[in-house]
Amino acid sequence: MAWGAFDKLRKGLRKTRDGIVGRLGDIFGGRVRLDPETLDAIEEMLISADLGVQASLRITRSIEKRVKEEGGESSLESVLEVIRKDITATLRDAKPRIKVRSWDEAGDDSPKKKGKKGRKLEREPETVPEIRPGVPQVIFVVGVNGTGKTTTIAKLAHYYKQEGRKVMVAAGDTFRAAAVEQLTIWADRIGVDCIQQGQNADPAAVVFDALQAAEARGHDLVIVDTAGRLHTKSSLMDELGKVARVIHKKIGRDPETLLVVDANTGQNGLQQAKVFAETVPVDGLVLTKLDGTAKGGIVVAIAETLGLPVLWIGVGETVEDIAPFDPEIFARALFSDGEGETTTA
Repeated sequence: MAWGAFDKLRKGLRKTRDGIVGRLGDIFGGRVRLDPETLDAIEEMLISADLGVQASLRITRSIEKRVKEEGGESSLESVLEVIRKDITATLRDAKPRIKVRSWDEAGDDSPKKKGKKGRKLEREPETVPEIRPGVPQVIFVVGVNGTGKTTTIAKLAHYYKQEGRKVMVAAGDTFRAAAVEQLTIWADRIGVDCIQQGQNADPAAVVFDALQAAEARGHDLVIVDTAGRLHTKSSLMDELGKVARVIHKKIGRDPETLLVVDANTGQNGLQQAKVFAETVPVDGLVLTKLDGTAKGGIVVAIAETLGLPVLWIGVGETVEDIAPFDPEIFARALFSDGEGETTTA
């Protein structure tokens, strides 16, 4: 992970972990016999952490199977091991289950376009975008207002700059003066170029200017902020589609599209992800604010229900508090017992 310590992630997931591991610990003072009533209580705890009904049922069945293999008794650690393995497999093996339109069709509900069959995600998302000489890679960041979208862009820009990339950000959320100002301040703070125009400027024009500037100045990565009005409004999707088509025309390929979801919103976040993924080509998710919620299990629910991969997670407020998502490390940090555990354990 980008952080040098497993403990930082573990600390960030404390609220979610305490809600599950803490309550399980009240049950498992030692080895106990798990009856149907106790298994139901475990299932309820998993659901309350927003893992989703399907995942919670499956994990509970796995625990029941493990208990039978152990002669009807179990311990806290053996149950946590089952949960960790199940969740790691769910996150690692997630495959897109949502068919989406191409960028050419995004936001268009005309009869002509409605009849076209949507396409599944056709490529494996890349944590580090491909670098092509003379052609900037574009990361297109979408999501509703309030999810931490603009701050996430700053964190990604800082991360890639530390990796040696020459990064530029584009202030495409021109409908909120505060968003443009916020991104400009962040860009200045972390030392990357920011292309912007006035409020209510055409976002496609802003992005076109950014791509022109990136090519002229030798930048290899452009990260684009976008408007985050209600995701159910077709006008927003029309706008996103227009910007994406400008990008494709300019660089010869679609942008990598990341959807930012606020972990605090729980099932509402899942619904947001579903609506976006059914409307525009989403390559993966950035899950933010995991450190402030007891609903960190939403990562599992999204993978289980939508099959959309979580590519990045944010567990803190500083610019360094973002990291590529690792299913195994996430599961161990979320369902570990004991403060002394490390990544090598």
